[in-house]
Amino acid sequence: MDDALPLSERYWYVEGTSATRIDLDAGEFWDQVMTGDVRDEIVRHVLGGDGWLASVYELDGAMTHEEMHPHGDELHFLVSGRFDLVLVEADGETVIPMHPGDCANVPRGVWHRFVVHEPARALALTAGRGTEHRPARA
Repeated sequence: MDDALPLSERYWYVEGTSATRIDLDAGEFWDQVMTGDVRDEIVRHVLGGDGWLASVYELDGAMTHEEMHPHGDELHFLVSGRFDLVLVEADGETVIPMHPGDCANVPRGVWHRFVVHEPARALALTAGRGTEHRPARA
Protein backbone atom coordinates (compact mmCIF):
# COMPACT_ATOMS: atom_id res chain seq x y z
CA MET A 1 0.00 0.00 0.00
CA ASP A 2 1.20 3.51 -0.83
CA ASP A 3 2.37 5.52 2.19
CA ALA A 4 1.79 8.84 0.39
CA LEU A 5 -1.80 9.56 1.43
CA PRO A 6 -3.02 12.69 3.25
CA LEU A 7 -2.82 12.45 7.04
CA SER A 8 -6.56 13.09 7.12
CA GLU A 9 -7.10 9.81 5.24
CA ARG A 10 -4.50 7.57 6.88
CA TYR A 11 -3.27 7.98 10.42
CA TRP A 12 0.07 6.95 11.82
CA TYR A 13 0.89 5.60 15.25
CA VAL A 14 4.34 6.58 16.55
CA GLU A 15 5.82 4.43 19.30
CA GLY A 16 9.43 4.87 20.34
CA THR A 17 11.35 5.24 17.07
CA SER A 18 8.81 3.36 14.93
CA ALA A 19 5.83 4.60 12.94
CA THR A 20 3.00 2.21 12.10
CA ARG A 21 0.61 2.98 9.26
CA ILE A 22 -3.06 2.59 10.27
CA ASP A 23 -4.80 1.05 7.27
CA LEU A 24 -8.32 1.91 8.38
CA ASP A 25 -10.58 4.59 6.98
CA ALA A 26 -10.55 7.56 9.40
CA GLY A 27 -14.31 7.24 9.97
CA GLU A 28 -14.02 3.55 10.84
CA PHE A 29 -11.09 4.24 13.16
CA TRP A 30 -13.01 6.92 15.08
CA ASP A 31 -16.20 4.86 15.16
CA GLN A 32 -14.32 2.14 17.03
CA VAL A 33 -12.64 4.63 19.36
CA MET A 34 -15.84 6.55 20.15
CA THR A 35 -18.15 3.56 20.60
CA GLY A 36 -15.67 1.28 22.32
CA ASP A 37 -16.64 -1.45 19.84
CA VAL A 38 -13.02 -2.25 18.93
CA ARG A 39 -12.79 -4.76 16.08
CA ASP A 40 -9.30 -4.07 14.70
CA GLU A 41 -6.04 -4.95 16.42
CA ILE A 42 -4.37 -1.64 15.51
CA VAL A 43 -7.17 0.34 17.20
CA ARG A 44 -6.79 -1.87 20.28
CA HIS A 45 -3.03 -1.22 20.20
CA VAL A 46 -3.42 2.58 19.88
CA LEU A 47 -5.89 2.66 22.77
CA GLY A 48 -3.66 0.52 24.99
CA GLY A 49 -0.14 1.52 23.95
CA ASP A 50 2.22 4.27 25.01
CA GLY A 51 2.70 5.88 21.63
CA TRP A 52 1.29 8.89 19.80
CA LEU A 53 -1.48 8.98 17.22
CA ALA A 54 -0.65 11.47 14.45
CA SER A 55 -3.76 12.67 12.63
CA VAL A 56 -5.24 15.56 10.71
CA TYR A 57 -8.84 16.45 11.46
CA GLU A 58 -11.41 18.88 10.13
CA LEU A 59 -14.03 20.70 12.18
CA ASP A 60 -16.94 22.62 10.74
CA GLY A 61 -19.58 22.63 13.47
CA ALA A 62 -20.42 22.07 17.09
CA MET A 63 -18.84 19.12 18.86
CA THR A 64 -21.15 16.54 20.38
CA HIS A 65 -18.54 15.21 22.79
CA GLU A 66 -15.61 16.13 25.00
CA GLU A 67 -12.56 13.94 25.40
CA MET A 68 -9.83 13.34 27.93
CA HIS A 69 -6.48 11.53 27.75
CA PRO A 70 -5.59 10.26 31.25
CA HIS A 71 -2.09 8.97 30.42
CA GLY A 72 -0.58 11.70 28.24
CA ASP A 73 -0.83 15.14 26.73
CA GLU A 74 -2.30 16.05 23.35
CA LEU A 75 -0.89 18.69 20.98
CA HIS A 76 -3.03 20.59 18.46
CA PHE A 77 -1.56 22.59 15.57
CA LEU A 78 -4.09 24.67 13.60
CA VAL A 79 -3.43 24.66 9.85
CA SER A 80 -6.45 26.70 8.71
CA GLY A 81 -9.68 28.16 10.05
CA ARG A 82 -10.36 29.30 13.59
CA PHE A 83 -11.59 27.63 16.76
CA ASP A 84 -11.35 27.87 20.52
CA LEU A 85 -9.80 24.97 22.37
CA VAL A 86 -11.78 24.75 25.62
CA LEU A 87 -10.12 23.06 28.61
CA VAL A 88 -12.72 21.90 31.13
CA GLU A 89 -11.28 21.75 34.63
CA ALA A 90 -12.82 21.43 38.09
CA ASP A 91 -12.49 25.16 38.78
CA GLY A 92 -13.92 26.28 35.42
CA GLU A 93 -13.02 26.49 31.76
CA THR A 94 -9.95 27.90 30.05
CA VAL A 95 -10.50 29.08 26.47
CA ILE A 96 -7.49 29.06 24.14
CA PRO A 97 -8.24 30.98 20.90
CA MET A 98 -6.57 29.19 17.97
CA HIS A 99 -5.56 30.81 14.66
CA PRO A 100 -3.60 29.30 11.74
CA GLY A 101 -0.06 28.47 12.87
CA ASP A 102 -0.97 28.24 16.58
CA CYS A 103 -0.09 25.18 18.64
CA ALA A 104 -1.59 24.35 22.04
CA ASN A 105 -1.18 21.56 24.57
CA VAL A 106 -3.97 19.76 26.39
CA PRO A 107 -2.44 18.41 29.60
CA ARG A 108 -3.09 14.79 30.54
CA GLY A 109 -6.31 14.28 32.44
CA VAL A 110 -8.03 17.47 31.24
CA TRP A 111 -11.38 17.24 29.47
CA HIS A 112 -11.54 19.37 26.33
CA ARG A 113 -13.64 20.32 23.31
CA PHE A 114 -13.60 22.78 20.42
CA VAL A 115 -15.84 25.73 19.63
CA VAL A 116 -15.55 26.27 15.88
CA HIS A 117 -15.71 29.83 14.53
CA GLU A 118 -14.53 29.05 10.97
CA PRO A 119 -14.22 25.61 9.35
CA ALA A 120 -10.85 24.34 10.52
CA ARG A 121 -8.15 21.83 9.64
CA ALA A 122 -5.63 20.85 12.31
CA LEU A 123 -2.96 18.32 13.22
CA ALA A 124 -3.17 16.40 16.50
CA LEU A 125 -0.53 14.32 18.26
CA THR A 126 -2.43 12.30 20.84
CA ALA A 127 -1.34 9.98 23.62
CA GLY A 128 -4.25 7.64 23.01
CA ARG A 129 -4.02 5.14 25.85
CA GLY A 130 -7.17 5.24 27.95
CA THR A 131 -8.87 8.03 25.98
CA GLU A 132 -12.35 8.76 27.36
CA HIS A 133 -15.35 10.53 25.80
CA ARG A 134 -18.49 12.10 27.25
CA PRO A 135 -21.31 14.27 25.90
CA ALA A 136 -20.25 17.89 25.39
CA ARG A 137 -21.42 20.54 27.78
CA ALA A 138 -23.41 23.43 26.40
